Amino acid sequence: MSLWVSEYGTISRGNSNLSMTNGDLQLCAADFDSLISLTELKEGDANGFDQILSFHRCGGQDQLKVKNYVGVIRAPSGTQIEVLPKLAKRLDLNQSRKQLIKMLVCLKESPFREGTAASLEAHRMPLFELFLRQFLNHVIDIVKYGIARNYVAEQGNLRFLRGKLIMNEQIKRNTVNRAAFYCEFDEYEVNRPINRLIRGALDVVARCSCDSKNVRLCNELRFVFDRVPPTKNAKLDFTRIQRDRSIQHYEAALPLCELILNGLNPLTNKGSNNVFSLLFPMERVFENYVFVKLQSQFLNMNVSAQVRSRHLVESVALTSNVGGLQAIKKMFQLKPDLELKGKSDNLHFIADTKWKLLNQENSTDKYGIKQSDMYQLFAYGEKYLGSSDNDALVLIYPKSDQFTDPLPIFWFDAIRKKGLHVLPYDLNSDELVLNDHLMQRVTKKMSVSVLI
Repeated sequence: MSLWVSEYGTISRGNSNLSMTNGDLQLCAADFDSLISLTELKEGDANGFDQILSFHRCGGQDQLKVKNYVGVIRAPSGTQIEVLPKLAKRLDLNQSRKQLIKMLVCLKESPFREGTAASLEAHRMPLFELFLRQFLNHVIDIVKYGIARNYVAEQGNLRFLRGKLIMNEQIKRNTVNRAAFYCEFDEYEVNRPINRLIRGALDVVARCSCDSKNVRLCNELRFVFDRVPPTKNAKLDFTRIQRDRSIQHYEAALPLCELILNGLNPLTNKGSNNVFSLLFPMERVFENYVFVKLQSQFLNMNVSAQVRSRHLVESVALTSNVGGLQAIKKMFQLKPDLELKGKSDNLHFIADTKWKLLNQENSTDKYGIKQSDMYQLFAYGEKYLGSSDNDALVLIYPKSDQFTDPLPIFWFDAIRKKGLHVLPYDLNSDELVLNDHLMQRVTKKMSVSVLI
């Protein structure tokens, strides 16, 4: 059974499993307890799971609060819980899932890739089943290219001479039966570590999947790998993989194979209660997606991510060398999310992305912008930008029902040379919505191509 909860949603214990339109989730006691046990594991047993769920009591009722992570959790009972991004007070399941899949496709460390995840069917599939489908499609590609084999030395008492005759064994076993030959020979065999891992993962998929097409594909692939025994020690078999040209076509499947066999995800380990999770920090997902799409929107600008060429301060100290030379140490590195530079002009934008819902009507509460973010952008402006009209500081938030248009410009100086532009990013049209101030500068210098 597939359920859903929004990021920052609440999971409570109830009599049955029920997803609510406000993004909260009610779980039966068994499923709720399997999740709550993860938050109680000792540090190291569930690496960082308390970063994803936090336990608290409200009105005498146990509750789990979801933090800013998205993805899928699978309980031991088979219950699949999708953690979806929320851009409105009421969760639109199909729209939220569609946007999440679209963003995960662009994330480097995500197992979701173009093709499987981009299909129309994918938007209707539970995320867990989509993840399994991605793995199965990679295995289909392996079969099309050819299952990897290698030569394995074997010995046997054969009716014909093959390979090398082992004289000691021949005398011992075949003195009377001279029609047999005890030989050592090389067998071109499919039973190698990498194939055992694939077969083992296929067996796991067969047990876990509830999607009829996934089950059918999995059974067909298990038949192809019928001569390969499933791995008995996945950790050991992964260390035994011989990386050579013969297994290059396995590379796409191996990370997913490891996730399936070990129950691992990019952040958490599989707990002792068999909870499987595939979760990603939403801040990282949004930042990466905006980075990828801005390269298509601003074709005449170079877009860079995680710039780190400036520091906040320099520490100067006298050295013990003769002459008392000064040693300068740069400290507190400044790392804006994005830098955009014109390819043939002097346009220069420094930008940060924030996955948070703003309210453009609530100026009393500063629209929901954190004060620390303003300080951070001010430091970026001082260290990365000059005071030219072609320089701009940008804060990018997701477009939502309450944040549809750019906010008024925040000026850091009286002469209005250095300002901060707070802009919405439209996840439906994949477009950064510019204000008039930036639009004038962009259209003067470059043509803007909007990716639809």
